[in-house]
Formats: sequence, C-alpha cells, structure tokens
Amino acid sequence: MKTYLFTFSSMCSELQAQSILNETNAVATWVQPFPHAMLLASDLSAQDLADVLRERLGTTWFLISEVNSTTVNGLLPANLWEFVNKARIPWQPQSVVAQN
Repeated sequence: MKTYLFTFSSMCSELQAQSILNETNAVATWVQPFPHAMLLASDLSAQDLADVLRERLGTTWFLISEVNSTTVNGLLPANLWEFVNKARIPWQPQSVVAQN
C-alpha cells in the first residue's frame, strides 16, 4: 500500500471528488485534510491510479503524487503522519457530507 497526494482543480466539487474516491476499488481509503487535496492509500502505481481517476474526472485538472515518507515534511496531526508514513488505514472510506 502506498500513500498519494491527490489534488484537483475547482472544476470538480469536493463532494464529487469524495464520491469518486468512495466508489472506486482503486483507493483503499482516503482523508481530506485540505480543500481540493486528499491523501489516498492505494496498491496501484501513480500512473495506474491517475488512469482510473482520469476516467471519472474527465477534463478536470488533477495531480497524483506518491508521498515518500523520507522526503516529505510539514505540520500534520500524528494520525495523519502515520497515514503518510506507513499507508496505514486508520479511516474507512469517508462519508460524503455537505460542505458549508
């Protein structure tokens, strides 16, 4: 299992992106710590994961980048660092909730 950063343009709503991730078997779980950016856990390569998402996102701009625990840094809560560093699955697929 690898951890990826998935970022997408405003052409795709937050709810639409959440639904896409919940409906695909390509993503084991995900968490959204930032607007228009999610951390994903997947067994696929970045190329294969991008291919799956491209089918669903159409012309929406997006980026998939593997998060390498030896070269990434920042400020996150401990449970998110565990997700980043070990691609552990502390969350089940997230429920879709309306954004305020």
